Amino acid sequence: MTDKETGLAGGSLQARSEKEVRTSNSSNNASTITTQAARRRGGAHHRRKGDRVEREIVEAHRAIGVHAERYPLSGASRFRGSGHDIDIYALGRDEGPLIAECKARKGGAGFTTLERWLGEYDLLFLRRNNADALVLLPWRVWQRLLTRGRAS
Repeated sequence: MTDKETGLAGGSLQARSEKEVRTSNSSNNASTITTQAARRRGGAHHRRKGDRVEREIVEAHRAIGVHAERYPLSGASRFRGSGHDIDIYALGRDEGPLIAECKARKGGAGFTTLERWLGEYDLLFLRRNNADALVLLPWRVWQRLLTRGRAS
């Protein structure tokens, strides 16, 4: 497929990725190349943003005296069978960590409905039929829960 056919100037990354996938279908490495092409679409910008948000969350916990750390390669690999983002030692370093995932969105399209439902309340419980309930709480409430026992 030529650049004119794809409508992409200069053989852009997406066009090259599609070419690699198409040419690889005849070889025995098709799945490897397809996976590599799919990875390229995420982009370094998205990775940097995710890393930045994870570091901010870790620092916010450390600022209130709660040990937290980013998980190795957070989400990029299945290190020790897990791909989560952050370990939060809310009950102390001797106890197992709470396993956390971080999500950030520019416009927060999916978050605005949740924020509207939460309003000024402390907690929002979400439950789908035949599933465990989810709990959403603002940082102010989370911080209060974590620091309550330490203030004494």
